[in-house]
Amino acid sequence: MTSAILLKSHLVVDPLLWQILLGIAGVVVTFGVVYLVRVHIALRMAKNRHRDPLGWVLLSLFVSPVLAWIILLIVGDMKK
Repeated sequence: MTSAILLKSHLVVDPLLWQILLGIAGVVVTFGVVYLVRVHIALRMAKNRHRDPLGWVLLSLFVSPVLAWIILLIVGDMKK
């Protein structure tokens, strides 16, 4: 049995399929928000250490926020 049926140019989708799709979308959105929170933490750490926030945000977006945290902890504060 298929989960989607075409009736008179209307697509009828099984409610269980909608639940599964919405569940997957919820998980993806949750992971995205958690990832952006981690990037924001890297941004705040860079600002507090007087480092360039844009570079650290880009590093944490494209590589890993946790790696950016570790590097920021190792390099410490920039001398003014």
